[in-house]
Amino acid sequence: MIKNYIIAHILNGFYKNFIYLIFLFFIINFEKSLSFFSLFKIATPSLISIIIYIFIKKLNLVPSYFILFLVGCINDILMGSNLGTTPVFLILIKFFSEGLLFDNFNKNDRQDWISFTVIFLASFSIVFFINILLNSSLPDFSPVFYYVGTTLIFFPVINLSINFIFFIKRLLKS
Repeated sequence: MIKNYIIAHILNGFYKNFIYLIFLFFIINFEKSLSFFSLFKIATPSLISIIIYIFIKKLNLVPSYFILFLVGCINDILMGSNLGTTPVFLILIKFFSEGLLFDNFNKNDRQDWISFTVIFLASFSIVFFINILLNSSLPDFSPVFYYVGTTLIFFPVINLSINFIFFIKRLLKS
């Protein structure tokens, strides 16, 4: 009887990780498809970092490091970018979101934007300097600032949308 519970637990973990993989892969491809709009010709916002942060901080759904690594590697292979930069970025977002170091910025859960900004900028800066070292050249800064700016603008919109959904859900329950 115990063996059946162990097998069910293993299958449940596999199923949850598979759902994370599919959902995160869908989000990262949706993020890339935004570049077809003229507004995002320069750079698309990082929706995947917003989703990972909200998964961890608001929904208590924590994707594994392996899933983030796999999604990042698949993205790098399909997009033809430097292999390993996207997985490092996704893993850093998860690491900093779970870390105790950045919990000081979000003491009362009302400072989500500040907490996300610090986590996103720390992760992005590390990956940005890795890219500078790999390419041995400085990139044009206007797409970089556009990327960071649009991501930081989209975060409150997505965060408010999720808060609104939870509000409606609580309203319907009462």
